Amino acid sequence: MAFSGWISVGMTARSAPKTPASGSKFLPPLGETFSYDNFKAHIGETFYVYGGKGLRNVVNLKLIAVENLRRDKNAEQFAVRFSGPAEEPLPGGVYHFQHSASGEFDLLIAPAMSDGKGRYYRADFNLLLP
Repeated sequence: MAFSGWISVGMTARSAPKTPASGSKFLPPLGETFSYDNFKAHIGETFYVYGGKGLRNVVNLKLIAVENLRRDKNAEQFAVRFSGPAEEPLPGGVYHFQHSASGEFDLLIAPAMSDGKGRYYRADFNLLLP
């Protein structure tokens, strides 16, 4: 079968709510600036992560730790850890993260470990300071 002209193909995915729930704490926008302090404010928060089994799949990852801070006048180094469901493993790679109060960003994560409670992922940061 031959097609002439343009064909429109679309994909849909569940999107995160754009407004924070009433009574929620202020969270700095991670999509604008990555920093130890900004991630620390998000501990316990859940992020929608796009790109599980197929680009349309959404996996919820919870930020459980921000650690190993090393900071001097030129750089800031730290690691963040997320937990996710055992039944939806994510291979290492770049994923699109979305949070209702703090925006969207892309982040390289790597599997760290798994146990009976779920799977854990890590992202390492080595940021030059202005």
